[in-house]
Amino acid sequence: MPSFFYAHFAYIHNNQNILYLEKDSKSRIGYEEKGVTYMLGIIRVLTSEGKVLSEHGELMRDFLSIDSETKCIMDQPKGIYNAQTEQEAIPKIVELAREMEKNGKYKALTISCAADPALQEVKQAVSIPVYGAGAVGANISKTLGDNVGVIGITEEAPPNILKVLGNHFYSYHYEPTLRNTVSLFSDDAKNKLVILMNRMKEEGADVILFACTGFSTIHLKQFAKDRVTMPMVDLVEAQAVAYKLQ
Repeated sequence: MPSFFYAHFAYIHNNQNILYLEKDSKSRIGYEEKGVTYMLGIIRVLTSEGKVLSEHGELMRDFLSIDSETKCIMDQPKGIYNAQTEQEAIPKIVELAREMEKNGKYKALTISCAADPALQEVKQAVSIPVYGAGAVGANISKTLGDNVGVIGITEEAPPNILKVLGNHFYSYHYEPTLRNTVSLFSDDAKNKLVILMNRMKEEGADVILFACTGFSTIHLKQFAKDRVTMPMVDLVEAQAVAYKLQ
């Protein structure tokens, strides 16, 4: 996150472990020019529709009143959860980003996936700003503590997150029974993740970074706010912050 982060926002950890942002009368992001409303274009890597597809945009709207529209790539019913599915997704993401830029109504694009798949390729393919969920989340985490514990669904922490965290990276954990986005909707998923986060705290982590946007879809932070006593960084909220700072 840029050094001016705190100059613009108060990102506060309160007793309920909720991250807040100061808002003003101009906090709604979405503006009109010559009759066109410009907004944030969200790219999802989980092939979905309806409420699941729109979930990240709705969370950003509730969090920072951001206007957005969400599109997803095709033929990825379980999203990205290993190297193979990431490689399969990259050309699809680039193609979708190009289509969205041609639409002409997006002020910026964000790839709402912790691995930031195709981030560099999309930046080269389009002329509007592009964000990656993992990178912006890692940058925010570094402002909240020294020992960032990362929790995800892959065997190893996403390399893009490790690169941004640098010396702030402390540990990485995942729950073996929760290895793709679909599995996060199981009845006991959130309880298992809370147990894991508390174990990470006992081991010395002072901030938790969610390395999966699926945690946002299942409202993990809201569920964990009274069960985990340290800051938690949600990647969908992090993307909203990055767009707000544009």
